[in-house]
Amino acid sequence: MTVMSLTDMSVSVEVAPASVASGAASAADAELSPRTRGRLATRARLLEAAEGLFAEHGLHRVTTHQIARSAGVAAGTFYLHFRDKQDILREIVDTTIGDLMARLEAAWESAPDLRERVRAHSEAMFSFAEDRRDVMRILFSGDAEAAAVESDVLASLASSFEAGRREKIEAGEMPAEMDPAIVSQAVVGMWARVVAWWCEDPQRAKRDALVETLVRIQLSGTHPS
Repeated sequence: MTVMSLTDMSVSVEVAPASVASGAASAADAELSPRTRGRLATRARLLEAAEGLFAEHGLHRVTTHQIARSAGVAAGTFYLHFRDKQDILREIVDTTIGDLMARLEAAWESAPDLRERVRAHSEAMFSFAEDRRDVMRILFSGDAEAAAVESDVLASLASSFEAGRREKIEAGEMPAEMDPAIVSQAVVGMWARVVAWWCEDPQRAKRDALVETLVRIQLSGTHPS
C-alpha cells in the first residue's frame, strides 16, 4: 500500500519577497497614528506573553489576568484585544499555520523532482517544528481547552489538502484510485501525531531518522516492495 505525500495535496501560498514585505510594512507603519502604533504594540505583547505562558503551564492553568500581567498591561486591557483565552490562542495558531504553509510551499517549489520535493517538504516541516516548538506543544498538548482549536486546525488543513488533490486528479496529474478525503485525513493525522510526539521530547528520535522514515512512507508506503 502506498501512502500519498502530504505535498501531493499542498496548498498554494503566495509569499511576498522579504524586501517588498518589509518595505510595505515600514511605509504602512509610518502612516499609523501614535495611538494605533501603541495599540498594535500592546496586542503584540499580549500575544507573546500568552504564547510563553501557554507553553510553560498549559492553556487550562493560565488566566487572562496572568497574560495581561506578563504583558505589562492592566487586566481589562486584555479584553480590548481578545474575547478570551481561546480567542488569543486561535490567533497564535492561525499565524503559526500560515507561516508553516508558506514554508512548506517554498520547500516544495525549490526542489527539482518528486523525491527531492518530498524530502525538502519533510525537512521544512521539522525545521519549523524546531523553530516553533512551543506553539506545536500548545496545539497538540492534549489540553481539553485547546482541543477545539486543534480539531479546527486539522480539519482546515485536511480540507485544503483534499481540494488540492482533487484538482490534480482532475488535471490528470495524479491517479484517482485513492479517495482524496480519506487520504487527506490519513496524511494530516500522521503528520500531526509524529510532530506532536517529537515536540514533546526531541531526544526520542533524530531529525534525520524522522525525515527519512516519513519520506519513505510517503513515496513507498509502510510496506515497500
